[in-house]
Amino acid sequence: MLLDPSLSQPHVAYALGRSVGSAVSRNRLRRRLREVVRANATALEPGWYLVGADAPAVELTFSQLSQQFPALARRAADRNRARGTAGPGGAK
Repeated sequence: MLLDPSLSQPHVAYALGRSVGSAVSRNRLRRRLREVVRANATALEPGWYLVGADAPAVELTFSQLSQQFPALARRAADRNRARGTAGPGGAK
């Protein structure tokens, strides 16, 4: 993720490669992740997010994904701040 204070909201993309599973599995996981992000959108800082997953994520329920996502998003934002990077509208 890349924090970008010039944005009014988070922008999210999903990267789920073939190693995650079949097209049906990947699409099902992508839909669940999209809903998890939508449910947590107000807690996300403005920036660019790329959400990926490994094959075991296919087995997680919506509830399990929902429980894990906020901590992962916070950790990504903390790492971004620690690196001192910012998006196009922010200063380094």
